[in-house]
Amino acid sequence: MIGRIAGIASLALLLAPAAALAGVNGAKPMLCAVTEAIECHHESECSRGSVESMNIPPFLQIDPKQKLMREHKGERKTTVQTVTEKDGQVVLQGFENRAFSISISKETGRLTATATGPEAGFVLFGVCTDL
Repeated sequence: MIGRIAGIASLALLLAPAAALAGVNGAKPMLCAVTEAIECHHESECSRGSVESMNIPPFLQIDPKQKLMREHKGERKTTVQTVTEKDGQVVLQGFENRAFSISISKETGRLTATATGPEAGFVLFGVCTDL
């Protein structure tokens, strides 16, 4: 039942207009839907693709207090090294095969994330809501 509710909530996130987004508290656990992904490789052009084709989970659960990020309904998880709130944003940073930085607007819940390594980088966009 809980999984079904989370699935419905996730679908609602994807369909919600920007004005209807309620934002996030910044301290509570969040559910985030990654809606767009761009991949750039050293010595080649950047390309847009599906999160699945780039092996990026389409839904993430982020717990700022526990400093934990995990794949929703999956086994992958990582520890967030720093969590900062500044200028209306929640910023999470860490390292899991690549350095990552995630910025979430407290007002709208909009997410922008980057993950970088020596040969490639990713830019992700999405939206989050409090759980």
